[in-house]
Amino acid sequence: MPLPPFVPASRNASLLALAPMAGIMGLGLSLFLACLAGILSRPTGFLASFWPANAMLLGMLLRWPSLARKTSWLVALVALVLADLLTGSSLLAAVWLSAANLCGVACGWWFLRRLDAPRLYLRRQTSVLYLLVGCTLAAAGSALVGAGTGPVLFQASWPQTAMMWFSTELMNFMLILPLILSTPTCSPSRWFARIRSRASLPLALPLLSVIATEYAAIALGGPGALAFTVPSLLWCALAYSLFTTTLLSLLVCTWKIATMSVGVMNFTPEGLDLAVSLRLGLTLLSMGPLAVACSQIARTELLRQLDRAVSHDSLTDVLARGAFLSQGQRLLERLQYPAQPAAVLMLDLDHFKQVNDRHGHAAGDALLHAFARTVGQVLRTQDLLGRVGGEEFAVLLPGVRAAAAQQIAARICAAVRAQRLALPQGPVLQVTVSIGVALTDGRPQTLAQLLQRADVALYQAKAAGRDGWKLSPTGAESAALVENLAI
Repeated sequence: MPLPPFVPASRNASLLALAPMAGIMGLGLSLFLACLAGILSRPTGFLASFWPANAMLLGMLLRWPSLARKTSWLVALVALVLADLLTGSSLLAAVWLSAANLCGVACGWWFLRRLDAPRLYLRRQTSVLYLLVGCTLAAAGSALVGAGTGPVLFQASWPQTAMMWFSTELMNFMLILPLILSTPTCSPSRWFARIRSRASLPLALPLLSVIATEYAAIALGGPGALAFTVPSLLWCALAYSLFTTTLLSLLVCTWKIATMSVGVMNFTPEGLDLAVSLRLGLTLLSMGPLAVACSQIARTELLRQLDRAVSHDSLTDVLARGAFLSQGQRLLERLQYPAQPAAVLMLDLDHFKQVNDRHGHAAGDALLHAFARTVGQVLRTQDLLGRVGGEEFAVLLPGVRAAAAQQIAARICAAVRAQRLALPQGPVLQVTVSIGVALTDGRPQTLAQLLQRADVALYQAKAAGRDGWKLSPTGAESAALVENLAI
């Protein structure tokens, strides 16, 4: 495709070259801000109680694979070290902690990037298990490198530091990574518009349930309070999208950490057992709603595939006869109030039996597939195309009057006439099509009646020499022709 005249080729190439760099710089800035947020959660003299930077980096590398290059890793290292230095850490601490963080991200990326897209983007029932394995590897890799900082920098033993680091990283990865992987591809404005369009009291009930159970957990307290929200989050997983479910899980778990860290729990080696138990508990709590949401997506996808297999012809991938008749009839009924025009086309490949006899049924199947694709390219998105017989196809054109219907029929004939299908054995097939056109006349008519009239016109097109179209007669003339054909 030629470049627009106002954009020189050299400038266009420069813009393409700058696009990846802009993404890398955006990654570095986001990572730097995430580091500052994590540093603010550090207890005095120890590791952060919540560190989103590593999970954010891993999620961005997986969601946008073009960012996974050496420059990105270097920018990430600079962002991590700079955030530590600007907040008062020594150069040794900044470099060591940053190296441990990047090591964990690299371990998780090494495993998760090998997954196929449906499993990675949480569209399979087993996605949560693979995600847990990847997050565990990432947390373990980071803990193994970073645990040595405990005796040197924080006056804590190696096992204590390793356990605190591992539990923190596992929780962070399991809470933040699903959110990034399930982020909608549409713009935020469209996402909020979609939410407003679906907003209703029944849809708000799962969210209200989360708020109520979280209030009860704070009011009652006790060791069981951690699980009060589980049923509500499972309800959300059944009612909301995957992204909304992961967002709510992140907010709930972050809220629990915040409330328990205010005079309840000490996130230092002195409170090691309680801190590790809380983080692992929150990790497991987040897996339940995530697993339900993934199962819902997988189930919906399977049902969609099953419905398509039932309603579409397996050879040509257009509507099967039954689906075309049912969908077409519903569409016609909607067009009657208020009265809108419509046209029905019957299409039949000329001399198709000769193709099967001369070249075999495999060639005939390839020709039908190519023919359906060619016709589909001529039609509009709102038109219906179905296979109603061996080499017979039908088209329903809503909102089309006589002149437009005849133009579409002529374009289909021209497109099929220009089609060439090269067979593996060498010959190139060229075929033509005959078309019968029937129009609504303002009276209530069924799709079956319109198809019958279009079939009469198709017979006339065949009798007139094929490779063309004929407009169906109306009224008594059409009835007489149908009776003659029946005889």
